[in-house]
Amino acid sequence: MDAEWGLGMRLTGVKNFPRQMMLGAGRDESLVYEMGRLIAEQCKLLGVHINFAPDVDINNNPENPVINFRSFGEDRQWVSRLGIAYMKGRQDNGVMASAKHFPGHGDVHTDSHLDLPLISKTKEELQAMELYPFKQLADSGVASIMVAHLSLPALEPEKGLPSTLSYNIITKLLKG
Repeated sequence: MDAEWGLGMRLTGVKNFPRQMMLGAGRDESLVYEMGRLIAEQCKLLGVHINFAPDVDINNNPENPVINFRSFGEDRQWVSRLGIAYMKGRQDNGVMASAKHFPGHGDVHTDSHLDLPLISKTKEELQAMELYPFKQLADSGVASIMVAHLSLPALEPEKGLPSTLSYNIITKLLKG
């Protein structure tokens, strides 16, 4: 289930937790862990075994039409720390986490639900910013990582091939 801020994100009659941007502003890892734990409890009541969260995209484009309040913020280290806390809150309590949207969906101008966003950064720029939280969560034991539907010429030279279908991005970069 995709329940970044709890089951209320998808179901009526369930109280929502705060959005990630608000939690990011508080910079309180223990609070984010507790929210992860409580969302795990909600999930288990419904038999949900995996929650497609946390969103560890860095909010580095204020014109992004889809990430903004779903991100913990613009600081890669705090996004990572809070993403790990949220992931551990869930996984320590029996619900798999899925870090998303690999390799980073924060700096786009297009909603990937509607079209294929283009990220024209160099590989070095992507390594320094967008990829950073995913490496931190992978090193901390995240159970899964969701791949974004993006065009990243620096990582996939075949024109128009989205990251979701890219051997270079999924096998070489993510799995490697």
